Amino acid sequence: MKRSVIGFLLILFSIGLMPVAEAQVCVSMNADGLERKATPHLESITTYSNKYGVNAAMVKAVIAVESCYNSTAVSPKGAQGLMQLIPATAARFGVSDAFNSNQNINGGTRYLSWLMKRYDGDLYKAIAAYNAGEGAVDKYQGIPPYNETQHYVRRVLTVYNRLSGETVALPALAAGASGGRSSKAGGRVSSVFLSPFGTGKPGRAGLNTNRARAPHLYKR
Repeated sequence: MKRSVIGFLLILFSIGLMPVAEAQVCVSMNADGLERKATPHLESITTYSNKYGVNAAMVKAVIAVESCYNSTAVSPKGAQGLMQLIPATAARFGVSDAFNSNQNINGGTRYLSWLMKRYDGDLYKAIAAYNAGEGAVDKYQGIPPYNETQHYVRRVLTVYNRLSGETVALPALAAGASGGRSSKAGGRVSSVFLSPFGTGKPGRAGLNTNRARAPHLYKR
C-alpha cells in the first residue's frame, strides 16, 4: 500500500498536479507559517521588491499561490519554479534558469512591476494578467471570466492581506463560478471586474492617484 501511494504521488508530480496541491496548502497557512516558508528566500524577495518597487508582501503572496515555495515546481502548462514563469516570460525578463530561486524571484518580481505600470496601478488587472496574460485582461478590460483566474486573484489578495495586515477588497466572482480550476477557454461573459479604485485617471496621473489611495501597495 505504501509503495502504491508513493507511486501515485510521483505520477501526480510528473504531470504537474503536485504544485497545485502544495499551493492550496500555502493559501490556508497563517501569516507566521507563510513567513517561515519565505525565510530561505527573504534576501532575494527584499532585494528585488525594493529594486522594482513592488511590495514584498505581494511577492510573497504570488509565490505562495503559484508554488508554495517549491523551487522545482512545474505546472501542466510548463510554468517553472517559485513564481511559475513560463519559458517565454522567463526569457523576456532575463531569466536563464527558472529553477534558480534568485533568478526566478528577480524575473517574477520584475514582471509584476511591469504589469503594475502597464495597468496604471490597477492591482486586479496586474494580478489577473500574471495568471492569464495581458491579452486576456485587455480583451475583457478587467479580470477575465476564467474560473481559474477569478479565483487566482482572490487567493493572491487573501494571502497578501494576511501577510500585510491590509484589507484590500476581494473581487466578486462572476455568476456561475465555482471553487475549482478550469481551462482558460473562452465563454460567455457573466460580468466584468473593475479596479478596486474605480475607473480612475489614465496614465501616470492614475498611477499616482491609486498610489495615494493605497500607498501600502507601492514601495518608493
